[in-house]
Amino acid sequence: MKKITTTLALFLSMVTMANTTAFNAAMSSALSQFKSAKSLVDFQNTANTFNRISSTANQEWLPSYYQAQCYIYMSFMDQDVINKDAYLDLAESAINHILELESNHSEVYALQSFMYTGRLVIDPMTRGKEYSMLSMVSIKKSLAINATNPRALYLQLSNEVGMAAFFGTDKSVYCDRINALLENWDTYNKVAEMHPSWGKSQLEGLTSNCPTTTDSTQIK
Repeated sequence: MKKITTTLALFLSMVTMANTTAFNAAMSSALSQFKSAKSLVDFQNTANTFNRISSTANQEWLPSYYQAQCYIYMSFMDQDVINKDAYLDLAESAINHILELESNHSEVYALQSFMYTGRLVIDPMTRGKEYSMLSMVSIKKSLAINATNPRALYLQLSNEVGMAAFFGTDKSVYCDRINALLENWDTYNKVAEMHPSWGKSQLEGLTSNCPTTTDSTQIK
């Protein structure tokens, strides 16, 4: 009996290892596809790839995460308002799937905030109040789980800079926080292989609101 139990445990271990190897290989290939995507067609094909992985590894959160991220990017790229919301509907469905698996994940709430921002920018005048609030709630949930999640901190700053631009107030007041996050980015962004690591280039884009200092007495 002991021999049978040991053999079964060994067999299950080998199956798990094989499944893990296959999943990692599929994700590595899909992530390469994701990194090289440039057009709507590219991102749609990549989203389809992540969806296929998710359908066979439905307890893994990463495929649905990247699928949602593809659709969020597509919503910013497409000029058709109806298409934008349709992409975000798909992103929201993928995010909700992850939250059904595990509802305590900082990265997922950060992505959820990004999705709500996508909803907002479609029509800031009519959607600003609702979706800015939803975005902030998601950021707070993300930071409550991981106070140094760089994507949540970037999105928080991006929302605040966006609000300042909307109301015509001084955006440069956020520069100290933007620069501090940039300085600490690599420390905060130590993540597991294949886990989300985006955001630094987007954060660097926020520095366009900040003066450039060449020395202690001169500001360009």
